[in-house]
Amino acid sequence: MSYGQIQFEPGIERKIKISMVIFLVVIIGFLYIRESIYGDEITKDSLLNIERHTSVIDLYDNKEQHNAPYVKYSNGTSKMLEFPYQIGDSISKDKGDSIEYIFRDQEIIKNNLLENYRNDK
Repeated sequence: MSYGQIQFEPGIERKIKISMVIFLVVIIGFLYIRESIYGDEITKDSLLNIERHTSVIDLYDNKEQHNAPYVKYSNGTSKMLEFPYQIGDSISKDKGDSIEYIFRDQEIIKNNLLENYRNDK
């Protein structure tokens, strides 16, 4: 008898494997159902919870993310480019508001985040 090994009854390993597969299928099914029911509400809440008052200081291709276009803000954060910002744009969005205001060259551009989300679906 060697130490560190567990001896199972014959056929129990197969039952353990089947139980693990059933468990994983139930978890994946639960996540799929949750996403299909609550996915839009979760996205809507996350878009409304964004608060941003900053300006664009750089636009670049992120080599770590397969050269995806990124924007760097004056507060030090970087995000994937979701709107055609330009360097020097001032961005203002209050928490609870779906509209992001972009101040560019004496004009104000309204970017409705919820409307963009609905159009992208």
